[in-house]
Amino acid sequence: MRSRILLAACALVLAGCSAHVSVGKEVSKENFEKGISDALQQSIGKRPDTVACPGPIKAVEGESMRCVLTAGGQKVGLTAKIGAVNGTEVKYDVQVDQKPMQ
Repeated sequence: MRSRILLAACALVLAGCSAHVSVGKEVSKENFEKGISDALQQSIGKRPDTVACPGPIKAVEGESMRCVLTAGGQKVGLTAKIGAVNGTEVKYDVQVDQKPMQ
């Protein structure tokens, strides 16, 4: 079952994901990871086991960060990029790599 999550997530582009920024204009690590997990659940109907990002991301259009999702013991890289910032709401796109990490 978990491998299906991984296969469905591969090559997936999630547009229009959003999160709220904290004071200082950044999306916290926790909110960013949760937003990615929520978007995957909405898009493919399953939630990954984990999403791990190295830290918070600046709420600046064009900023991007590499993260890793884990599903069924397999890891897949992804890139999340800030698309728009509107007040305290940040929209971003997520591009999941086509192949699992080795």
